[in-house]
Amino acid sequence: MRGAAHFSAFEAIRLAMEIEHREHRFFVALARKTKREALREVFSRIAQDKAALLRSLRLRLGRYPHEGFWDDEEEILPYLQRLPDDLADVSDKARNRVRGLSTDSEALTLAIEVEDNLAAYFRDTAERSTHPDGGEVFVWLAQEKDRHVHLLRASQSLSEMEGVPG
Repeated sequence: MRGAAHFSAFEAIRLAMEIEHREHRFFVALARKTKREALREVFSRIAQDKAALLRSLRLRLGRYPHEGFWDDEEEILPYLQRLPDDLADVSDKARNRVRGLSTDSEALTLAIEVEDNLAAYFRDTAERSTHPDGGEVFVWLAQEKDRHVHLLRASQSLSEMEGVPG
């Protein structure tokens, strides 16, 4: 697969849509596994943010009509529905770890790791981007991930201050 650093804005948005779709399912799964109501609400809120971000990304696609859609685009551009290998590995590992979660603390730690790793990936990709508009999309995505990391870390700090067991 062509490296994401070479993606146009259209391609970056399509990649982001795939990631946000997977992350929405991830945070819904975390919300279902969580025992504490406050943490369940945090995970649900982030899942809702993912759905809103997905809608926003769909609207952003409209800015690039010259890169538009084709009737057979799924055959022509299959890489737009696949994650780069390094992100696919992270996605698979996260999915496997969700199945084995036994405490809310583990769920929160996993959520922070996933969002933090994605933020770092998007920042790095933005810095290496050879397409200015694609780089701009990756910067925006990194900022969204950073916002979620901040929210999750605040939840983690609150849990630790309250002495809430895992």
